[in-house]
Amino acid sequence: MSKPGQKVHNKIVFKEYNQKQLSLPIDLECLIPANHMVRVINSAIDQMNLEPLFAKYPGGGRSSFHPVMMTKLLVYAYADKIYSSRRIEKAARENIMYMWLCGGNVPDFKTINSFRGERMKDIILEVFSEVVELLIKQGHIKLENYFLDGTKIEANANKYSWVWGKSTKRYKEKLREKCKELLLYAQHTNDEEQNEYGDRNLEELGEEKPIDAKAIEEAVQRIDEKLTTNPT
Repeated sequence: MSKPGQKVHNKIVFKEYNQKQLSLPIDLECLIPANHMVRVINSAIDQMNLEPLFAKYPGGGRSSFHPVMMTKLLVYAYADKIYSSRRIEKAARENIMYMWLCGGNVPDFKTINSFRGERMKDIILEVFSEVVELLIKQGHIKLENYFLDGTKIEANANKYSWVWGKSTKRYKEKLREKCKELLLYAQHTNDEEQNEYGDRNLEELGEEKPIDAKAIEEAVQRIDEKLTTNPT
């Protein structure tokens, strides 16, 4: 006999699967691991003095997405190796970590492009390099994984001492240099995407064509026929 919440199919027990049983709002906080990288970035940026960024907003007019939220989104995306504005928008819409970080806000790719290209451009290197240094120290990332040349930055976690060759100063200079390279790569990646898509978003959103129920039904029929005719 199957237990409550389970289904039996040919004596195989499956866990309950029912998309309609989900209820909103869901507390995303409880879904984020206690020591996840996103929490480190969230806490660090919350404590930063971002007055130079706030000064980029003239006031008046339409409301804007909060610059602290936008900074968290951009820095976390880069740390997560997501560089294109459309992919960042997609993450904010679909990825639990990003949804929690953004408080449910979903800025579109044009807003993300505008933010990093206009308001964030003068401080992104300083903010990102400091956060990356913190993430390395906390053991959340290895910077060599971000670069094709295999650059290595080492940290002695036990003594909290940082090493690049024999010089801490040299280490910080190299770290900043590599972060600058990464930001240039991110901009290049986004520029290429922008040239390809223009004002359009990712194809998966179906902006060009609505869902065709008849086409889906016909495809399912073909699959069912093949599975019935040639069962494995």
